[in-house]
Amino acid sequence: MTPAPDSLPALLSSSRGAPYALIVVALLVALHLSRRLGPLFFVTAFPATLAHELAHLVIGLATNGRPSGLRLWPRRSARGYVLGSVTCANVRWYNGLFIGLAPLALLPLAVLLLAWRIRQHPTPVVVEAAWVYGIASLALAALPSWQDLRIALASSWLLLTLAAAVAAWYFGFIPPPA
Repeated sequence: MTPAPDSLPALLSSSRGAPYALIVVALLVALHLSRRLGPLFFVTAFPATLAHELAHLVIGLATNGRPSGLRLWPRRSARGYVLGSVTCANVRWYNGLFIGLAPLALLPLAVLLLAWRIRQHPTPVVVEAAWVYGIASLALAALPSWQDLRIALASSWLLLTLAAAVAAWYFGFIPPPA
């Protein structure tokens, strides 16, 4: 079966889509590897930091996490630097998973932007470089930090247990309740 001409796989396999996506991935890898460059990384990663922390903030507000602090300026920690953070006063079993993994919601946005730019028949100009940088920054912002994962798992063990039980029942690993 051939993919629809407007689908992402078809766009990526086109003569303009594959190189464009490769440039975005190369820039994403370069941004990730630039972590060792200190202040230069802080500047180049600021859009990703902003998007990442805003995702936590918005989901925190939407799930009654009561965000009480937003920090976007890098600060030193025992393991290096913390680029940004959102503090929530009400992280509970029902919202911790969503607050902790909120940046993952940025990944579909990055993919949609990538597909949209490829459909626009991009030409190599300065404006297109900004789009590539924006898409790569969104993809970088979508990566949860270790702290994000720790919060998501520690506060949502009951939610994860219920989800696992429902999945086990749905796939027939456990019989339905009598």
